[in-house]
Amino acid sequence: MSAAKDGNDRKTTLKEKENRAAGISGDTYTSQRRPSEVASSTASTAKLVRRSAIIHYERLLELATACESGTSDNQSVQSKKDKKYDIRRHGPLHKDIDELCKGVAHPPLSKEELNAFYIFCGAVEPLVVVVFTALSTVVLQNLAAGAGKEADNHALTCNYTVANYHCVTNIAGAWVDPSSFSLYTTASSVLCQAVFFISLGALADHGAIRKKFMLGFMGIAILMCFSLIVIRDSSWFLAAAILVILAQLTFGASFTFYNSYIPVLSSVHWDVLAASDETRAKVYEATMNTISSISSAYGYVGAVCCFAVAGASIFALQLLPMSSGFGDSGFFDGYLGVQTFSMQCGIFIAATWALIGLYLPAKYIRNRPYEPLPKGTNYVAYSWSKIFHTIKRARQMPNTFRMLLAWFMLSDAISTVGSTTILFATRNMGFTSTEILILAIVAPLTAAGGNYLWLRVQRHFDYSTKYMLMFLISLSILLPIYGMLGFFLPFGLRAKWELFPAGIVYGCLLGAIQSFSRVMYGELIPRGHEGEFFSLYSITDKGSSWFGPLIVGAITDATHEIRYGFIFLFFMLLISVACVAYVDVDAGRDEAEKFNKEDFELNNLDSSDRAC
Repeated sequence: MSAAKDGNDRKTTLKEKENRAAGISGDTYTSQRRPSEVASSTASTAKLVRRSAIIHYERLLELATACESGTSDNQSVQSKKDKKYDIRRHGPLHKDIDELCKGVAHPPLSKEELNAFYIFCGAVEPLVVVVFTALSTVVLQNLAAGAGKEADNHALTCNYTVANYHCVTNIAGAWVDPSSFSLYTTASSVLCQAVFFISLGALADHGAIRKKFMLGFMGIAILMCFSLIVIRDSSWFLAAAILVILAQLTFGASFTFYNSYIPVLSSVHWDVLAASDETRAKVYEATMNTISSISSAYGYVGAVCCFAVAGASIFALQLLPMSSGFGDSGFFDGYLGVQTFSMQCGIFIAATWALIGLYLPAKYIRNRPYEPLPKGTNYVAYSWSKIFHTIKRARQMPNTFRMLLAWFMLSDAISTVGSTTILFATRNMGFTSTEILILAIVAPLTAAGGNYLWLRVQRHFDYSTKYMLMFLISLSILLPIYGMLGFFLPFGLRAKWELFPAGIVYGCLLGAIQSFSRVMYGELIPRGHEGEFFSLYSITDKGSSWFGPLIVGAITDATHEIRYGFIFLFFMLLISVACVAYVDVDAGRDEAEKFNKEDFELNNLDSSDRAC
């Protein structure tokens, strides 16, 4: 009887602590709140979330300690089992949190939820590496070539069986090279994403639909990838382009929500909750680095494994003879048809991989909602107004926008280094399809190890995120420098074998640069505005993806030597280092805090006006 009473007293005490932490009666999201409270900023909610999570984590520690000290015969076996699990090291279990924190919107992070977050990246990253980067571009090019005409005589059907064929495809009255058609599809996708991502900012920061939209948009992207396999005739090349654009659009939208989870999960991670007030900011930064790095590593490992399965299937299918029964008429009769269908099968395999991998994220990742939008507000209109309002106040957060500028230059330079190297290998070094496939898989294969390596270096020497990012960008500058040495030395990407060590170095730096950039930006954004600011981050990433290839292409057209493109990439990376060096992270955190306070005051003023 006394034990039961003691348990009830502890539950009552816990509830009283929660109410005092939130400053309200009942849960943060109850309908009993006043209108001014409903209109309060998401930043205020974020602080209450952390307080409540700390209280619940302390309660979980109390229960774990009580279980370890149990002495009754009935509990002895269970106590021994529980002693083996260290909640402080591995985090609370999902079932324990569900039992203790019923009805709580933001409970402490569980071990299963964190692992599910990592698995999501491992499941969907193959869509980027296998589908968008490698296979879909070739499929679109082949489909356009199959529907094309000879460049010299538009009355003749494109003869794609000869090497270095020269064909053009009619698109709305304009004759376009099949290779350019694939690039134009990517450019169209980037434009659509820039508009779409702005419209999504409020969806991630308000209401209880963060998880639903993350999984829902990814499901649509997977469906679009599945649909590509039904394209059986080259005359459907425009339909294939639309499917690819929709797949990239919805994938990017899903990843906007995924990125916005990183600061949210870090704030309720068991290491952050257990930290003292004096060390919590530093532990929070380290936790974000860990979560970002490990999720990227999962992504690259998943991409490599999926690439191996898809690559083996593609290789086996391409061994089939031309008359292999793909159809008595239409696109699949010729060699290009067999090649295209094998790559469509590779896309189907990557989509299947992603769909299977969504099960655990759907089961364990929580919604973690924030304040709902004011009644009568439209999500899309609100998102656009918030973005413009944030840009207007850019002077108040100069370091955050400096980081966006740095990421604009850096993401474009890093991605262009990879694409330029692939083109250089094909055009200057005469790489075969098999050699290109091996070179393409080297980067994601080594990126996972690079993520782990540089995270260990940071922890060992206690370097800041900014220092690590500047150091890694400086190392990446060595790649274009080495390519430029080939102008006047007998080495410097002059032999095939040199490209493979260069690919390894590129992979080791790629994942870590992306991870540290994401974390450094996450430190500079106001709490509770993750979706809004990460939509800007995604726009900056996608919006810059046309710039580097355009300049390198223009240089190549003017000089007929792609090696000159390395000079441009050298200066791009050099400017990126300077931009990152100019960012003051400590001042940026203060600016973000000030932004939150002013946003809170503005929201309260608006709610008072509406009340009057």
